[in-house]
Amino acid sequence: MTVAVIMATGWDGGGPDPGPAAVLPCGGDPRRTAGAAGEPPTLLTRLCEQLARLNVPDPVIVTRPEMAPALHKDGHFVVESPDPAADLQEIARVAERADGPLLLLPGDVVIGAELLRRLLLDGDGAPAAAVTVPRDAGHGTVPVRRYDGWIMSAGSPYHRVTAPDAASPGVLRVAADRTGDLAALAARLANLLRDARALPLAVAEPEAAHLLLVGLVRTGVPVRDCGDPRLPCPRVQDAEAAVAACDAVRNADERKVRLAAAVKRDDGPFATFAVAPYSPRLVRWAARRGLTPITVTWMSLGLAVLAAVWFAAGTRAGMVAGAALLYAAFVLDCVDGQLARYTRRRTALGAWLDVVLDRVKEYGVLAGLAAGAVAAGHGAGGMWGLAIAAMTLQTVRHALDHSFASRPPGPGRRPLPRRTLPLTAPDDGPIERRPVSGRAKRWAGKAAALPHGERVALIAVTAALSDARVTFVALLAWGGLALVHRLAARVLAVRGRKVIAR
Repeated sequence: MTVAVIMATGWDGGGPDPGPAAVLPCGGDPRRTAGAAGEPPTLLTRLCEQLARLNVPDPVIVTRPEMAPALHKDGHFVVESPDPAADLQEIARVAERADGPLLLLPGDVVIGAELLRRLLLDGDGAPAAAVTVPRDAGHGTVPVRRYDGWIMSAGSPYHRVTAPDAASPGVLRVAADRTGDLAALAARLANLLRDARALPLAVAEPEAAHLLLVGLVRTGVPVRDCGDPRLPCPRVQDAEAAVAACDAVRNADERKVRLAAAVKRDDGPFATFAVAPYSPRLVRWAARRGLTPITVTWMSLGLAVLAAVWFAAGTRAGMVAGAALLYAAFVLDCVDGQLARYTRRRTALGAWLDVVLDRVKEYGVLAGLAAGAVAAGHGAGGMWGLAIAAMTLQTVRHALDHSFASRPPGPGRRPLPRRTLPLTAPDDGPIERRPVSGRAKRWAGKAAALPHGERVALIAVTAALSDARVTFVALLAWGGLALVHRLAARVLAVRGRKVIAR
């Protein structure tokens, strides 16, 4: 079970009688007392309720001794900590005992349910994940630099970031198998804070979460960026800002954002331009009717079988109808994955079925084309030979891609080399950049690799406009070139050369 630690150490700086920002009201009239009868809950109470709904009960709440009475009055049990070094020691203690992931949040943050679910459920196996916000987010944030969905550098009052492109509000999750490393890192950072000569002079008091993010990045732990500019995650320090922040989070269309995020960003051109513009509507329709991703997968198989049957007829009308049904099957093939991501119902069985049935559909369609060509009098031996050759070529390509994806991590698999840096170094060093391809070149490279969508398009178009022989020859020629290019790129990547094959 996930363990949450809430750092309720920020002050309310908006009134003559300062108190903990965590007990500011989340909505309503900022001049009235939060938590009273008929009044909105405090920020801390709201956060605890959100965590409880996500099966993260009883968070550890850390606060300063002078803030403890106000938090007790709000109904919370707290751990008193006098300074950031003690905060880190408490986090180390909790991390050592944790038997699941550890979630770290500031008590004055206003975060929506979707961002919390992304942190807890959508880490994609990453050792750590953090929320990022726009650079100008303001109070309680530190600069970060990202690359391809990962946080590559993070700042604190002691650490500078070269060319930052976002900020961190201090919302962080560490996977269950890394909590021991987090405990050791927190203890190490606590010792550095207590050594006046270990770190450069800071302009402000550091926060434990910010220092831990710096430590994770600088020790080479991959940290996934779970932020989204459409999902606000502000931190507040006065009552009016708290009301505005709660309104902004409440007004964010989380369902629409989750639906858009369900579409793959790195898909092939055909899936991106011929399916993605309208597939979210189908996903929403399927979700409202309670369809599961596996059900949609079987529906896609059914349409592909119908396409193969029409192709097997060997007539021009059959070829056109088969091409249309094959396209519809591919649309549902995209929809099942998007539905799984949208509803967060991804399973190992569903992923396995998707891969296996993709091959079944593709080879079934090729067999249907060969049968149709024979029925049309084009010669059994030649057509079946071309069909088997096309199936064999795709089997080899798929096996090579799978073996590369499942090999042990190496320098060729990292999106950008990760450097370890001393925790005491004030700067993060020079930026190592890779050349960025132009948009047209990137799409051309994706299409040249002949991914699944492009193969479907190639089969459908050539079958509808010509015959099975043209389809098989096109698949063998384009697929053969794609195999040579991909194999060369994989070999060079394994040998550490800067080659990207997508």
